[in-house]
Amino acid sequence: MIVYKIDVIQELKKIGITSTNAKESKVFGQSTFKKFKEKDTNISIENLNKLCCLLEMQPRDIIKYKETDEDTEMFEKNVLKRLDNHDKR
Repeated sequence: MIVYKIDVIQELKKIGITSTNAKESKVFGQSTFKKFKEKDTNISIENLNKLCCLLEMQPRDIIKYKETDEDTEMFEKNVLKRLDNHDKR
C-alpha cells in the first residue's frame, strides 16, 4: 500500500496553497485536494509531479510503500502461483 510520508495539506499551507486558491488557480482540483485531506494516495502521476515541483521534494519524500497483509496475500496468491505454473512448463 502506498501511504503519504508527509501531511500534504500542512506542507501546501506552508507555501501558501489552500483549497480555495488551489481550486481558483487550477493547481489542484477539488477532488484531488479532498484526497490529500483524506490521506488518499490514489492520485495521478501528474498530481504527484505537481506536488514534487511545488514542495521541492522527490516522490520518495512524499510517499512510501508500506506492506499490508492484503499486499502479502495478493502477492502469494497471484504472483507466486503464476511463477509456480510457469516453472512447471
